[in-house]
Amino acid sequence: MLIGHQYLVKDFKELVKRGGLAHGYIFFGEPEVGKFYFAKHLANFLSAEGGSSFGGENKDFSLSARPLQDALILENASGIDAMRKIKNFLWRKPVVSLKKIVVINNAENLTPEAQNAILKITEEPPESSILILIVSRLDNLLPPLLSRLQKIYFGRLSDSEMEKVVDPEQSRRTTGEIISASYGRPGRAMRLISYPITKEAKDYARNFLKMVDYQRSMLIKDLVENQKDRPKLLDYFFEELILELKNDIIGNAPLLKSVLNRFFLIKSYNVNKRIQLEAI
Repeated sequence: MLIGHQYLVKDFKELVKRGGLAHGYIFFGEPEVGKFYFAKHLANFLSAEGGSSFGGENKDFSLSARPLQDALILENASGIDAMRKIKNFLWRKPVVSLKKIVVINNAENLTPEAQNAILKITEEPPESSILILIVSRLDNLLPPLLSRLQKIYFGRLSDSEMEKVVDPEQSRRTTGEIISASYGRPGRAMRLISYPITKEAKDYARNFLKMVDYQRSMLIKDLVENQKDRPKLLDYFFEELILELKNDIIGNAPLLKSVLNRFFLIKSYNVNKRIQLEAI
């Protein structure tokens, strides 16, 4: 069941009805707000059995349990080989649907060569094709590609929508606590419920901001040791730290700048993680 973004569901249903779908879209917005989930629902909606009309079996914009023959959904495509696969897929005629659809999640990871290959596809797209790129930030894509595709923004969900995402029985924490910590991002809410590492990272971040000197140094040592077997712990720590600092973005601006700089260095180069954390 798709929760939130109902105005986009309405818009896309109307476009389908009028035959007004574009050949390509960029879904953009903050991480975990439901861009990829929406795209998968759209792919299902477009993949009607029999090809007589769009949405034949998926009138409610829902996910289907059966494989989609005319949809190619890629989560971590990056290089030119994946682009060749996409091109070959799009140029085949649909089997059961009226359109072939390709969804590329995390499209910011596409190399410049891969983006240029997509650009060539968008310049002369197959008549029966739809291409969707999903990114957090538009500036991660080449300007010519941005100009070729229609851009659709996905915002955060409201608290009332988030209440439908969170099932109190799934977590020991209260619904209100999870909603507050999710910042309108359903993917983050599910991660808080399902993955203890997220809560652990949040505790590290909050304690990091409270502690100074020796206590903070010991916390950093413990964090660096624990992330050796679980690299995602450090990524989530930085995410939680940035979210905490954004609660007072003006007052915390210098510290936030330092955190972002150290995170960039850790992710981009083979630097000593403990030294970088100590330097914040």
